Amino acid sequence: MIRSPVLVIGGGVSGSACALRLRNRGVDVVVAEKTTFPRAKVCGCCISIAGLEMLGQLGLRDWVVEHGVTTDRWRASIGGRLVKVDLPPGTAISRESLDTRMLAAAEDAGAEVCMSREARIIDVGPGRVIVSLVNRDASEKREFGAVVVASGLHASGLQSAPSWNEKPNGPFGAMFCGHSDSIEPGVIYMACDDDGYVGMVKLESDLVDVAAALVSGSRATERGTPQQRIDAILQRSSFPPSNLRDRTPVLTTPPLRRSRRAPCGPILMIGDAAGYVEPFTGEGMTWGMQSGIAAADRIAASISNLAKVSEHWDRELENLLSAKRRRCRAVTTMLRWPWARLVVGTTLARWPSVAGPLVRSLNRA
Repeated sequence: MIRSPVLVIGGGVSGSACALRLRNRGVDVVVAEKTTFPRAKVCGCCISIAGLEMLGQLGLRDWVVEHGVTTDRWRASIGGRLVKVDLPPGTAISRESLDTRMLAAAEDAGAEVCMSREARIIDVGPGRVIVSLVNRDASEKREFGAVVVASGLHASGLQSAPSWNEKPNGPFGAMFCGHSDSIEPGVIYMACDDDGYVGMVKLESDLVDVAAALVSGSRATERGTPQQRIDAILQRSSFPPSNLRDRTPVLTTPPLRRSRRAPCGPILMIGDAAGYVEPFTGEGMTWGMQSGIAAADRIAASISNLAKVSEHWDRELENLLSAKRRRCRAVTTMLRWPWARLVVGTTLARWPSVAGPLVRSLNRA
């Protein structure tokens, strides 16, 4: 049986960031990704200035800035008001491009990348994890000193998911792309009302990424399909008609809000697999990269004894991300109340500089 120091399950931004950081610190790593890239993913596709700082630590900032679309304005329809706020320059880039480039960078740095291979943890002992790597034709058992689970909301790869700090609840995600001549490059659009909120941004391919967090529950489903509900939110907004055409199929997620307790022993959970709180204007990928880099640094520092590498990992993640997540949750929760939307929309429409402290805090790495 082959033994390798570290396995990363999932090749998205958090998993690739972790793998690339591990290689930069001289640690051998295998990445198992169950899909093939490029692939679409439910995401707002915005990277804030804090995210660009994370990419800078990985040596990818210049590539992302060159291939993405600079975003420096936020336009929101809140409480019937049109809000215009300037942002520190960030980037909009498709997950098809970003994830493929990040995983390729990890492979170029020496990571072993196994595409179309589902990783299943089958046994955990002191300082070792036995994993089955499965594809359509065969399976292979391998032993690792530690495993990093970066497989998203479903946290695939675990025999049984760790117990919940917070069970899945709240809105669900939905996303599609299309073309529109009325959506300006460089602008992050957001329309908020009782049914959730919808964000739009133009990507490097000239496609418009449309991502939404919609109210879940049986009553909410009576309002129509996710596509119909997104269209209705945009029609009720203060934006001019987007007239989206050539639409891709709608992708959806389960309820978004969740958090898990970290497993014991040589297993770390990062990114959405560790927990999810709705981002606001591009924080989600930043959080994923931050947790991936932190996990890699923790493993590299403990490489001679990985048996207890996950000890206090919950606390480290809490210290790293909790304040930012609380701010985003407070904002997204508040925007679901009509009176709050009216107050916020009226205030920001008149005095957009009021948003400055929040914008700065969310863009601080």
